[in-house]
Amino acid sequence: MQDIILYVAIILVGYFITKKGLIPKFIDDKVGMLQSFSLFFLLGMMGYKIGADRELLSKFHILGINSVIITICAIIGSVLLVHIVYRGGKK
Repeated sequence: MQDIILYVAIILVGYFITKKGLIPKFIDDKVGMLQSFSLFFLLGMMGYKIGADRELLSKFHILGINSVIITICAIIGSVLLVHIVYRGGKK
């Protein structure tokens, strides 16, 4: 629970710093690149952690099927929700 509170607090601090205009323009221009680098680094570390876990790899076929089912349901749900919201906006 403390981690979630910390994450929300960090997001709020970033929000208020941005709203007050305290971030210099040259840093603001590089935020997208920093986000991309951070995301790729995180994905790489997750891949390393998964590859190093022998127990997880032995159950990968079971986890893979569940992951595919969850992914397909998430995609279908997202598409349906966007369709409903977009269609509702056209009226």
